Amino acid sequence: MGLSLCGISYKTASVEDRERFQLRRAELMEATEQYKELSGAAEAVVVSTCNRVEFYQYTPDKSEPLTRVIEFYKQRGINGADTLKELGYVRQKTTVARHLFRVASGMESMVLGEDQVFHQLKEAYSSACAVGGPGKILHKIFHQAFQAGKQVRAETQIGKGPRSVPGAALDLLKERFGDKRPTAALVIGVNELTNILLDGLMRWEIPVYVANRTLAKAEKLVSAYKAKAISLEELCTIIPDVGMIISATSSSQPVLKADHFLPRQGPLYVVDLAVPRDVSPEVGEVEGVRLIGLQDIQKYLDHAEYLRAEDLPKADVIIEEKVSEYSTWRAKLRQQSKILKMHRDLNRLRKEELERFKAGFHISEYRALDSFSQALVKNFMRLLPEVLDDEDEPKKS
Repeated sequence: MGLSLCGISYKTASVEDRERFQLRRAELMEATEQYKELSGAAEAVVVSTCNRVEFYQYTPDKSEPLTRVIEFYKQRGINGADTLKELGYVRQKTTVARHLFRVASGMESMVLGEDQVFHQLKEAYSSACAVGGPGKILHKIFHQAFQAGKQVRAETQIGKGPRSVPGAALDLLKERFGDKRPTAALVIGVNELTNILLDGLMRWEIPVYVANRTLAKAEKLVSAYKAKAISLEELCTIIPDVGMIISATSSSQPVLKADHFLPRQGPLYVVDLAVPRDVSPEVGEVEGVRLIGLQDIQKYLDHAEYLRAEDLPKADVIIEEKVSEYSTWRAKLRQQSKILKMHRDLNRLRKEELERFKAGFHISEYRALDSFSQALVKNFMRLLPEVLDDEDEPKKS
C-alpha cells in the first residue's frame, strides 16, 4: 500500500485554471466519499482551501494518483479535467508528510505563515472523518501536521505580521489610499475570512457594511462589530457610498457585475478574494473602479516586508523533525505488520506439523508437544523485534 497526494495550487496554476477544480466546503464530505470509492483507496482526505485543492490517499495498489483525480473530475462533469496532467503535482511516501506539514505551517501559502490554511485543513480533515475517509495512516499525518503548524508559529517569526490573504489585501488597500481614508467599506460574504477583514477594518474607523445572501448570518456577525448588515439586493444602493469593496463568498457565480456600478470620479477599489471569482472581469473597465484580484495580491506579497524568509531555515528544522518522527512511526508500524504476519505463519506451520505427526504420539505426548511448540514460537517472537530493528532502520528521504 502507498501514501500519495495529487493537487493543484496557486504555484502551479492561474486563478482561471483553479476555478474549474475548486471544491466548496459543503462539498468536501461528498467529494471524499466519491473519490474514495472511485479510486479504491483504503483511506482518503480531500482538502480545498482558497489557493489549493489536494487529494490525500493511502491505496492498496501502485496506480497513478493523478489518473484517479482526473477521473474524479470527469465524473463530476468538469471540462478540461485532463489539463491536470500539466497543472497538477504528485507526491509519494514521506514527501507527502513533509508537504502537508509545510502546508499546515503556512510555509506553502501565498502569504507566508498565514493561519487561515490551518483552519481550512482542520475543516477538511473533520469533513473526511465524518464519512470515514481517513484511517490509521492519514489520521497520523494530519494530527502531526496540526502539531507542526502550531510549533512553527510558536517558535519562529513565520507567523508575524499579516498572516492571511485578507490581511495582505487590507495592507495593499492602505498603500493605495495613502494618506486618504475611504468614505466607507463594504464586505461581501460571511465566512472565516470576514472576521479577519472586520478585525482589520475596525481600526480604520470608517463605516463598514457586510452583505450576505442570508441576511440573518450577516446580522449575527456584525453584532460583535460596529458594522451594518445588508442583503445582496441592497448592493446597488450601498455601492455609490463606499470607497472600497472586498468580496469573499463561496458562490459559484459572480456576485458583482458591471451593472452594479456607475461611473465615478473614484477611485473605488474592488478586491476579489474568492475562488471561483466573485467579480466579473468587466467591472475593472468601469470608469473610476480599480479591480484587485488574487493575482495582484500575490505580486504584492512577493515584495512584502512581512514575508520573513530569513526564519524559514528554522521552520525547516522543525518540519524535518516531524518528518523524522513520522518515518520512525511508519517503520515501527511496518515492523508490527511483519511481526503479526510472522506470528500467523509460524502458528500455521506449527499446527500443520503437529497434525502431520499426530498419529505417532500418545494424547499426553501430543499435548506436551503442542505446549512446547507454542512456547517455542512465543520465545522466537520475543527475539524478532530486535532482529527487525537492525534490518529496518528508518531511512531519511
